[in-house]
Amino acid sequence: MPLNLQQNGSSGARSIVLVVLLIVSLVLMTAYAREGVTGPIHSVQSAFMGGSSTVGSAGAGIGTATESAAESLSDLTANQSTLSGLRQQNQELRELLSNAEEYRQEVERLQALLDMKQVSGVTGPVAHIIGRSANAWDQSITIDLGSEDGVESGMTIMGATGVIGQVSQTSAHSATVRLLTDPNSGAAVMIQSTRDNGIVRGSINGILYLEDLDEDVIPEVGDVIITSGLGGSYERGLIVGAVVSVNKTANNPAGTIVVSPNDSAALLEEVIVVFNAPDVAAAEAAAAKAEAEAAAARSQEQSEDEWYDEEGGDEE
Repeated sequence: MPLNLQQNGSSGARSIVLVVLLIVSLVLMTAYAREGVTGPIHSVQSAFMGGSSTVGSAGAGIGTATESAAESLSDLTANQSTLSGLRQQNQELRELLSNAEEYRQEVERLQALLDMKQVSGVTGPVAHIIGRSANAWDQSITIDLGSEDGVESGMTIMGATGVIGQVSQTSAHSATVRLLTDPNSGAAVMIQSTRDNGIVRGSINGILYLEDLDEDVIPEVGDVIITSGLGGSYERGLIVGAVVSVNKTANNPAGTIVVSPNDSAALLEEVIVVFNAPDVAAAEAAAAKAEAEAAAARSQEQSEDEWYDEEGGDEE
C-alpha cells in the first residue's frame, strides 16, 4: 500500500504541472496575440532570435578557421616532406653562383695578362701561383711550370702590369721565383724619360729602392722605371714601376728614391713566364736610323730650296 500511495502522489503532481503549464501557455498565447510588436513577449522573442543568429555565425567562423588550420597543417606537412630536397637545390645553386663568380674573375685576370703580352710584345706561357714564402728574408713565389715546360733559371716573370721577379730555381714541373722586392734581389733599370741607368733593389720591408744613379741625376715623382737589360738579368724595356718618393738632392746625392712595384705579388694568382721579348735595342737602333735618314732628307730638301732661291735671284 505505501508503494501505491507514492505512485499515486507522483502521478497527481505531474498532472498538476501539466495543467499549470497548459494554463500558462494559453495565457501567454492570448497575451502575445493581443500585444503589439513592441510588447514584452515580442521583445524577448527578438532577443532570443538574435542570440541564436550570433551563435550560428560564431559557429560558422569556427568552422572556417578549423578548415584553414587543417589546410595549413596539410601544407606544412607537404613542405616538411620536401624540405630536404629544397635545401639540396639551394646548396647546388649557391655552388653554381660561386663557381660562376670564380670563372668571371679568372677570365678578367687572364685577359689582363693577355693585354700585357700584347702591349709588351713578350711571348711565353701563363703559370699559376701554387705557393708563397711568408719569410721576409726570402720573398718568393712558386709556380706550376718547370724545366719540362721550358722554364729556365733567370727567366723574367711578369704580372698583369709588369715585371715582378725572376726564376731562381726549377724542378720538373714547378719553379721558384725570387720577387723584385726580395732583399737579395736587384735589377738593372733605367728612367724611361731620361734614359739614366740605375739599379732597383728590394728590401726586407718589401720596398723597392732606386740606387746607383749618377750624382747629378734627380728623378721626378711619377717617372716610369723600366728594365735596361744590362748584365742580362732581365729582358730589356719591361716596366718595373714608378717613382713615388725622391729624397735625393744636389746636397744629398746618396738620398733615397722609392719605386712603387707595378704589381702586388700577394694579390696575383697567375703570371707570365717570359720566353722571348722584343729586341728593344734593335728597335731603338732602327728608330734612330730612320730618324737620322729623315733628318738628312729634310736637310737635303732645305738645301735644294735654298739653291733654287739663289738661282732664281741671279736670273732676275
